[in-house]
Amino acid sequence: SPPPPRDVITAESRRALGPLLQITSPVRKADPEAVEIVIGVLTVILSTVVYKLHYHIQREIIILIVNGAQLVITGIVLVHTGRRPSRCLVLTSIVLQLLTAAFDIIGFGLMARHIPFRGESYYYRDTEFLVNGILGTLIGFLVLACIIGLVVALFGVYALSVSSIKELTPIPHSTANQHYGVIVQSPNTSITGN
Repeated sequence: SPPPPRDVITAESRRALGPLLQITSPVRKADPEAVEIVIGVLTVILSTVVYKLHYHIQREIIILIVNGAQLVITGIVLVHTGRRPSRCLVLTSIVLQLLTAAFDIIGFGLMARHIPFRGESYYYRDTEFLVNGILGTLIGFLVLACIIGLVVALFGVYALSVSSIKELTPIPHSTANQHYGVIVQSPNTSITGN
């Protein structure tokens, strides 16, 4: 019998690699779309908390709430792109990833000027530590989402370029292109010397 393909894990190799497979299985399940959705939801929740606590940084927080919602939408589009890849979904995913990265950079710039947070009145002094922690976490989320977005957009551009090259390059000895390198003459035309 022919040997099994390299991709298939046989029962014997599964028993031998059992502990290793258990260690690596959570790592394989960490998809960028799931990470983006979780970061987006946490960004919206934490931004809403800061919005309720401090009204004087509302513009910056509203941008973060929009960014979190955009991260969730981008993650959902990325999930659908992974399930049913098409050129349109890949292009949409690339554009959304780049927009999200731009919003992440803008949000980082707006939030970085508020660290460390200093309350102007006595009312804000009680929540300075909480707001500093939340703003630091939001900045970390923005950096992580920006890195993920740029990497996913890079892979999307790579996938589109590879698929375009494969479509443009004829493959010799392929059943899809039977007339490769052969001049085909239609039966209505005749070649005469006169």
